[in-house]
Order: sequence, then structure tokens, then C-alpha cells
Amino acid sequence: MTKIIVTPIDLSAPGSYRKRKEVLGVAAAFQAAQASSNVAELIVAMEQIEAMVLGYAETDDGSPVSVALEDASADDFDALLLAILGNGETVPNVTSTS
Repeated sequence: MTKIIVTPIDLSAPGSYRKRKEVLGVAAAFQAAQASSNVAELIVAMEQIEAMVLGYAETDDGSPVSVALEDASADDFDALLLAILGNGETVPNVTSTS
């Protein structure tokens, strides 16, 4: 079982305001796409969120985060995004094929 570990944004670090603003901007784009039912925009927003998560995450066993994400649930992924902002915990174990 691979565990995805997120390093939250250190809100006291220089540049953290910009990083938090970027994360919230991508989350807002995702919400707007959901509200408008625009599937193309939703997919773009999801890919942006995934790219952002990859920059803040690692796995406990050294396997690629992208592989572990393949097996994560939507709820797990949402928890990862919250964890980046410091509003959550690491995601429960997910099954990884590596």
C-alpha cells in the first residue's frame, strides 16, 4: 500500500501568499467549470490541480506520485488539495501498482 504524503504550504515562508493564491485560483477554476457544466474546462482545471499536487506530494515507498494517484479515489484527491493548504491530513493508504 502506497501512502501519498503532502507537504503543506508553509504560510510563514516567503512567497507563501503567491503559492496559496495559485492553489486557490486553480480550485476556483475547477468550481467554476463544475458550476457551468463545461466538461472541457473541468478537465483542464483537474489537470492543473493534479500538476500542482505533484509538486507538493511524495510517496512513502518512493514510487511515482502519478502512479499512486491513478489508484486514489476522488475523495482522496480532494483531501490532498486541502492538505496542500494546510487544512487536512495526508491521504489514507491507496493501492499502487508499482
